[in-house]
Amino acid sequence: MREKTRLKAIRFPESLVRDLGKYVRQGKQSEFIIRATEEALLRLKQAEALKEAHGLFKPDEYPEFRDRESTEKWVRNLRQEADKRVSGWSEREK
Repeated sequence: MREKTRLKAIRFPESLVRDLGKYVRQGKQSEFIIRATEEALLRLKQAEALKEAHGLFKPDEYPEFRDRESTEKWVRNLRQEADKRVSGWSEREK
C-alpha cells in the first residue's frame, strides 16, 4: 500500500532545478527528491543518536571501546568468530 502524500511547496535555487532536470528524467524527479531527503534525514538522525550515546560506554566497563585500536580489534574478533561459525555450517552440509 502506498503511503499517503502531501503537497509541499519548496523553493529551490534555479541552478539546482536545472541540474535536476538534466540528470533526472521527468516523472522521476519527485521520487529522487524524496529519496535524497530520506537519506539526509537518516544521517541527521544517526548523528543525533551518536551524540546521545556519547559517553555511554565507559572505558573501565567496556575496554573494547576504549580507543579506535581496541574497537577495531574487537570487530575483527567478532568477524573471525562469525566466519568460523559459517564455515562450520558448510562443513556439516557436506
